[in-house]
Amino acid sequence: MSPLAVRSQEVIALDEITVAVGPGAQATASQTTVGEERLETEYQGASLGTVLRDMAGVTTQGGGGDDGAEMAVNIRGLQDHGRVAVTVDGMRQNFARSGHGANGTFSVDQEMLREVTVTRGSGAKAGAIGGAVELRRVTAEDILREGASTGGEFRLRYGSLTKTPTVHGELAAKLSEAVDLMVAGTHSEKDDYTAPDGTRVYAGQTKRSGLATLGFNTENGQRFTLSYDRMEQEYSTGVAAGTPRDNDLRTESLRLGWQAEDLAGWSVEGALYKTDTKLEQQSLSAALTPTGTGRTYDTSTTGLLLSAQRFLMIGGRDHDLTVTLEGFRDEADVNDTTGSLTPSGSRDIWSLGLEDRFELGRARVTLGLTADSYSLDSDDGSASGQAVSPRLAVDVPLGNWVTFHAAASMGYRPPSLNETLVSGMHPEPADFEIRPNPDLKPEKSQAFEIGLGYGREGLFVPGDSFDVRATLFQNTVRDYIGLERVGSLFDSYYRYNNIDKVRLRGLELEARYDSGQIFAGLAGQILDGTDRTTGEDLDSTPPDRVVVTAGLRSADLRREVGTRVTFTDSKHGGTLSSDAWRTVDLFFRQEISKNVEFGLALNNIFDANYTPHLDTQPQPGFNAQASLTLRF
Repeated sequence: MSPLAVRSQEVIALDEITVAVGPGAQATASQTTVGEERLETEYQGASLGTVLRDMAGVTTQGGGGDDGAEMAVNIRGLQDHGRVAVTVDGMRQNFARSGHGANGTFSVDQEMLREVTVTRGSGAKAGAIGGAVELRRVTAEDILREGASTGGEFRLRYGSLTKTPTVHGELAAKLSEAVDLMVAGTHSEKDDYTAPDGTRVYAGQTKRSGLATLGFNTENGQRFTLSYDRMEQEYSTGVAAGTPRDNDLRTESLRLGWQAEDLAGWSVEGALYKTDTKLEQQSLSAALTPTGTGRTYDTSTTGLLLSAQRFLMIGGRDHDLTVTLEGFRDEADVNDTTGSLTPSGSRDIWSLGLEDRFELGRARVTLGLTADSYSLDSDDGSASGQAVSPRLAVDVPLGNWVTFHAAASMGYRPPSLNETLVSGMHPEPADFEIRPNPDLKPEKSQAFEIGLGYGREGLFVPGDSFDVRATLFQNTVRDYIGLERVGSLFDSYYRYNNIDKVRLRGLELEARYDSGQIFAGLAGQILDGTDRTTGEDLDSTPPDRVVVTAGLRSADLRREVGTRVTFTDSKHGGTLSSDAWRTVDLFFRQEISKNVEFGLALNNIFDANYTPHLDTQPQPGFNAQASLTLRF
């Protein structure tokens, strides 16, 4: 079982820093977005984990090396079992399996991404008491230039950690005034590497990914999109631990999207989708040959997402109303002849939210209310529940450039299938029984945050911009769920139980300056997590960290050079510990012509040996990667 599930252990630079105010976002959380330009320049070819770890309050587990291709996200010390919601183009990524790694993982093609948004705090999505990660992939609008009927992009990357060049292509075309088509594909092969301390890390994997989207615009201003994607990954896990397995991971989705700018006065956006993630594992011998023992994990999610926004005059005051409806059904099917601690079964979640934003004197007030319900079902039992969660946020300007922010919210996280209905024996040599607990209570969070923001243009020179935000937060989770040993001396077993309370609190700081030719950013965090019942530190709380980014652009903006320095403190006090580390990265972009661009990334230039907190394998030492992009 994951060490993060055991009771005694649990608990950037920015394109913009905002309080979440868009449709579907909640007013109690801070939000950070990294857009296309930053992804392609500062994070060219980097893993999604690198992008996320450069944001305040965010860390990741897995996603590379001997941990496998699957990754989990940790926000403000919370992860696993849906505590952090991850969506790709609005589609929930709910694949989960019990093990010694994270419980609740996903995988995505980084080359397809155009925007990464992290919302921190309780209530960011239904059931997410830690926060949410929203990933947006390429669309026809990203490719087609103004007035053009066709367009495309071809990208080639090669470097120290790639076995063969990574090839990515995109093509979009307007088939008529109302219809457009976009197709994109990627092929990449990562290689194993040797860490600076001599550890051989088996990070090799092959990835093939494809995405196709057909768009249709109606005469009354509505837009429909139909998209299909498929990604296949092949990699090995457990080689260093002595339990090698060959892995075939396949994810495919079908999505129907709908947008209406004016539907009876409402701006409406919605989607119906189905996404399926299937992992097939084949046991290998010490010589890395198949042994004949295999197992499969399959999670299929069918979902509905609808968001409607409208401005109304009520009681002589302007109100910005947002109504959101989300529902999804997870169906888990596990086939393991040796016995599995990941149960088969189904989970249904529905959430209805209402948010009202209005001016009250100088203050901007946001009131929200969300009603959630869930049901779980498997051969070992069933469970269900519902709750209503309120939230309040207030933003008050203090002068021309400073804003004070305060928020309070309640959150609700239903127990997962893997917590409630898990049943079986842990594999040898740690031979113990885990029993289901259909009486598990949902987790309930009470979150508070206050912050100061400063935003100004023309600070030093005409046209420059400076934004900084500091946030203090505390999140107390009651009925926190963790794995405990129960029963008598001669009849003891493990099961997930409700821990009385855990508390997470911290300080986050994000800043960004940009004058066109000079840019700089900072993201820092000081976090603390405690099990209030035992007084022990939560291992899931990441260590203190500061990331500083700075760079220069040429006068014609065709050349950009910069550096990113990461300072991470040590983490001790729990059952998991990690040492302090520092890395320095350099990046360079040169526009060769209007349609051709060259990029170079030099990462960890001082060859530091480090293992991020929660990971088990050291990261690469010095590595370099070159990129060539052609647009047409």
